[in-house]
Amino acid sequence: MTMKKTLLTLLCTIALLPVLADNNVAPWGWATCADESGTAYCLNGGNFSDATTATLTALGEGQTDDARIKQAIAMNDIVILDGSKGDFIIEEVMKLSSTKNKTIIGINNARLCTKFFLTAEDNAYLKSQNLDGLSSTDQYTGTLPDGTTLTCDRRAFFTKKAMMELQFQKTGVYSLPNKSGVFHIETSSENIIIRNLSLIGPGAVDIDGSDLITNQGKHVWVDHCTLVDSQDGALDSKVCDWATYTYNHFYYTSRSYSHAYTCGCGWANGTMILHLTFACNVWGEGCMRRLPQCGDCYVHLVNNYHNCPGNSVGMSINDNCRALVEGNYAAEGVKSPLTGSGAGRNVTARNNNFTAVSVGSEVTVPYQYTKIPYTEVPATLTGYEGAGATLGNDATYILSTIPTVERGESGETVYVMVKEDVHIGGSITEVTGITVTFDPSITDWRSGGTSSSAQTVDGVDLSGFYTQSNDNNGAPIIIETTRAGTLTIFLGGGVATTKSVNMTEGENGLTAKVLSSGALVENGAKPATEISAWDGLVYSLQANKTYKFFVGGTKWRFAGFRYLSTTTGINSLTVNSKEGKVYNLQGQQVSVPQKGIYIVNGRKTFTK
Repeated sequence: MTMKKTLLTLLCTIALLPVLADNNVAPWGWATCADESGTAYCLNGGNFSDATTATLTALGEGQTDDARIKQAIAMNDIVILDGSKGDFIIEEVMKLSSTKNKTIIGINNARLCTKFFLTAEDNAYLKSQNLDGLSSTDQYTGTLPDGTTLTCDRRAFFTKKAMMELQFQKTGVYSLPNKSGVFHIETSSENIIIRNLSLIGPGAVDIDGSDLITNQGKHVWVDHCTLVDSQDGALDSKVCDWATYTYNHFYYTSRSYSHAYTCGCGWANGTMILHLTFACNVWGEGCMRRLPQCGDCYVHLVNNYHNCPGNSVGMSINDNCRALVEGNYAAEGVKSPLTGSGAGRNVTARNNNFTAVSVGSEVTVPYQYTKIPYTEVPATLTGYEGAGATLGNDATYILSTIPTVERGESGETVYVMVKEDVHIGGSITEVTGITVTFDPSITDWRSGGTSSSAQTVDGVDLSGFYTQSNDNNGAPIIIETTRAGTLTIFLGGGVATTKSVNMTEGENGLTAKVLSSGALVENGAKPATEISAWDGLVYSLQANKTYKFFVGGTKWRFAGFRYLSTTTGINSLTVNSKEGKVYNLQGQQVSVPQKGIYIVNGRKTFTK
C-alpha cells in the first residue's frame, strides 16, 4: 500500500500532460495537496479515460436552464456548456450536494446569467432611499414589510426593506430575490473543476443574497472564469478546504448598487483552517472590498492584479491566518492593497509593487510553483489567455491540461435521499451514479409517518413519506444509472411480512417490483428476505440502465434510498508521451530551461 501511494504521489507530480500553451495551466496549489506537508492529491475533476460527457446549449425563449444543468452534472463526469445558442438562464442558485469528480467547462462564450437582475429603475429607487448614508456597523432591530422581525446592521435592514418594496411593486408579494447566484458547492462535494465560464449576476446589493460561486467543498479548482455583478460575494470560500483559484476576472457594472465585495474566505470562527491559493486573478472595475478578505485561512496570494482604483480595501488578512503574499500588482489609485488585523496573524509579504510589512513568523507553502515578476503581471493577465473566460471554444484544448486518470475502486460511498415535509414530485439528481424521478402524475404521496419513534439510517430520518396503493398500480419511481452499485430502498409500515423482488426485462430496461407475500420469483430475480418495518429491499444495479420501482401494498411507505456506488479512485494516470520534451512544474513546455527544477522524459531534473 505504501509503495502504491508513493507511486501515485509521484505520478500526480509529473503527469501534467502534453503541451500547455500560454496560460492554459494545469491544476496546482493547495487544491492539489492532501495535507499541509504537500502530499499530492490528484485533482482531475471528471477527467477519466472512460468519462461520460454531456454538452448543453441554452433553451432560449425565456426558459430557465438550471434544472437541466444540475441534472447533467449529476449524471456525467464532464459537462460542457456551449454558448452558441445564447445565454443560460439561472432561476435559482444550483446547490451541488454530494457532487464528486466533476469537470464543468464553457465554450463559445458560455454565459450563465441569473434570471433576476437589478434594473436602472431599481437602482434609482434604491438611491432615492438614501441608504448610502446609513451605518453598516450599528445594529438595528425592525420589522420588514413581510412581517419578519430582523436584527442586523442599519444599512442592510433598510436595503432589504427597499428591495421588498420593489418586489411588491413588480409581483404583488413582499419577498427578497436572494437566491440569485449560480453554483453553491456544498460540504459533501469534492474534486470539482470549473473553467472558462462567464457567470453574470443580478448586481451587488446588500440583502444577504447568494454568491455567484459559494465553495464549501474540498479540492476545488476555479480557473479562467469571468465573474460579474455578484449579488453578494463573487467567489466566497466558507468552511471549504484545499481550493485553488487562478486566472479569474472579477468586476462590476452600473447594474450593481452596493456591497461589491468579491471574495470572502473563512468565517470559521477559529475552528478550522482553510487552505486556499489565489493566483493570477484580476480584480477590476467596481471591486470595493475583499480582494480577498481572509480569516481562519492558510492562504497563498501570488501574481494577482488589483486594477480597481477607488476601492475601499484590498487584500485583508485577519484573525488566525497564515498568508504568503508575493508578486502582486496594485494599479495607481488602489487603496490599502494589503491590510488586516486581529490575533494569530502571520503574513509574509515580498516582491510586490506596493509597500507591505511582514508580520509574525515566515510563511511558506509546500508545493512547487512558478511565479513571474510583478512588473509583468498587468500585461500577462490582460493578454492572450489572460484572466477571465479566455481559453476559447475548443473543449479538447480546455480539458487538455487536466490530468486524465483511470477509474478504479477505492471504496464505497453512502447516499441517503429523503425529502422534507413537502410534496415529493420531480427529480432528485444530487446522487453520484443515479438519477431518481418520482412520477409527477402521482398525487397520492402522503407526508408524515405513524411510527412512535424516529426511524433513521445514517442519521437521516426516514419516517416522512409514503404512498398508499395496490400491488398492480403502485406509484412508479424511475431510477436511471450511470454507475453500477447496490441500491437499498427503505420501506416503512406496520406490516412485518416476506416480500419478493421481481426483475423483468422491460421496454426501458430492467423493471423492479415489490410483489405481494408468497409471489413467485421470475427471471432469476433475487428475492428480498424477511422485510419488516423500516428494513430495506436490496439489489444490484448495472450502469447505464433504467429501472422502475413500484411501491405496492396497503400502507407500505417509501422512505428513502441508500446507494453504494463504486467511488472514483485513482490507480494510475494516463500520461501522454513526452519523450524529449522539457516541462516546468506547472506542466508548461519550455524550449530553453533556466535555473530550476524541470521534468524531462517523466523525471525531475535540476538545471543549474
